[in-house]
Amino acid sequence: MIDFHTHWVPSGLPDLAARSGNPRWPVFDRATGQLMISGEAVRALPASGWDVQARLDAMDAAGVARHVLSPVPPLLCDWADPKLGTEWATAINDSLAELAASRPDRFSALGAIPVAHPDQSVAVLERAKASGLAGIEVAATALEEEFDAPRLRAVFTAAADLDLVVFIHPLHLGATARWTPRITHYPANFGLGMTTDTAIAASRLLFGGVLADAPGLRVCLAHGGGTFAWALARMGRVWDDEAQGMTLAEAVRPFYTDSVVYQPPNLRYLVDTLGADHVCFGTDYPLPVHADPAGSIVDTLDRAEAAWVREGTARVLLRLQ
Repeated sequence: MIDFHTHWVPSGLPDLAARSGNPRWPVFDRATGQLMISGEAVRALPASGWDVQARLDAMDAAGVARHVLSPVPPLLCDWADPKLGTEWATAINDSLAELAASRPDRFSALGAIPVAHPDQSVAVLERAKASGLAGIEVAATALEEEFDAPRLRAVFTAAADLDLVVFIHPLHLGATARWTPRITHYPANFGLGMTTDTAIAASRLLFGGVLADAPGLRVCLAHGGGTFAWALARMGRVWDDEAQGMTLAEAVRPFYTDSVVYQPPNLRYLVDTLGADHVCFGTDYPLPVHADPAGSIVDTLDRAEAAWVREGTARVLLRLQ
């Protein structure tokens, strides 16, 4: 099995909080497992979130052959200025690439980019490709800009040209959602805010012409695609095949999702809607909300579908032999 959705705290990151005097830069305390931002703990991680042997032991216990490591989401600092944002993303990517290269039989990795700064992002993407990373993780916006902003188009065309998968993972939205103050309280933000944020990002790529301008782009949406896949039937009621030049089913083929949907009926819906070859096993490991590290939810599918979700789809996304 391949777990496409797992997180990691890279080693050797610069202490930009101390150097710049800006407490927004993340600082990770390996003694306590606390990821700190502005003096507050935003994530508490077990040793398997940063210790290689602890991660391998957890993988073996779950019967998982490969983890795809992506940065713990608070490490995505889309607010940073171009210079420090590029330094930060490059440090994340170099560390992840080194780890993946040290155990190519067990790890693949997705890096980061200073997504709000297109020129720098393209350069970081090129370096990521050269270092062996399989793709990059981004939040659901580029700071305050949506992904179909014209100046961001070069980021996605570069990812397509470099054959790097883009993993969209919403950030934790705090007490109120970034895009609306109507969603409050953590359970609602976790269930509605983050998942709707993902759906908005996907819809911008679809309706904003990004997918058309970046043929070959592969986008994996975290948490089962959020609310995006559930809205497709309604979108289809007003989708004009002739005006769009394709069916809605064809238009959404660049999108993949993970299986972090918690219940077998939800996974069944994703497979029926997108196809088993567009859903990959994921757990959100090692965050506290991770579910089903051994993938028992996948056992509810038939054998051919389960084969795709367990490893086939991830192999396509990662370009594994």
